[in-house]
Amino acid sequence: MLKIAFIGDSFSAYRQDGQFENHWSWKLAQQFPQHEYYNYALGGRGVDHHQWCLLDAKKRGVDVVFINRTFNHRVAQQYSDADCTFDIEVAEADNYFSMSLRHHIWFSGSSTQQTNTLPIHVMGNTTFHPIAAEITASLKDKSISEQNQQYNDQWFDNVDQLYNFKHIIKLELLPLRENSAQNQLYDAHNFSRKMFLTGKTREELLIAEDLVHSPTDDHWSPKANAWVLENFILSQETIDILNNS
Repeated sequence: MLKIAFIGDSFSAYRQDGQFENHWSWKLAQQFPQHEYYNYALGGRGVDHHQWCLLDAKKRGVDVVFINRTFNHRVAQQYSDADCTFDIEVAEADNYFSMSLRHHIWFSGSSTQQTNTLPIHVMGNTTFHPIAAEITASLKDKSISEQNQQYNDQWFDNVDQLYNFKHIIKLELLPLRENSAQNQLYDAHNFSRKMFLTGKTREELLIAEDLVHSPTDDHWSPKANAWVLENFILSQETIDILNNS
């Protein structure tokens, strides 16, 4: 048996609207039920959150990490004196767990957690952080730092060399690189030709081809999740890793 972690943003998250048992990570777990799975991924999170997840995964004895590149301006900060260990938020199955970390704030442009009153728990009571507004302002400054954005890109490029898990499987899910799953999904469904012939936009074709959750939610549909799993994530190398445990 292997312990396997999923780390990333909303495209790796199980508990995302429209995902759950439709999600590629759940489908992977169904194909390889002999392993134990921990899903740390959350929407809007970036490298800061990824690093916390990796530490927790290491402490739990995780063997294999699937981690996806996300937008380099995403930042986060822990803001309390609480334990930095992740909790099992929900046991989705006997071998699949959704993980969460309390007391952190994140910033991701238009998808940002908007708060100037960060809740913390003191002596069993809920109160609010005395410098919540300043923490939020600091995160905004960090988010627009080109130096920090470059660091985040380089960190992901080298993450498999920085940590000594048995395997770190880097995933290019978002269309941030030419070889991404999203771009391959476009190509597999002949988007360029269809856009030329029909005059439809890419967003209109995603809806017409049943590849997104809804017209207002561009996360993958069950059809797209299944395609990405079989044609992008489950390379022969990955299949060998999951079979030879």
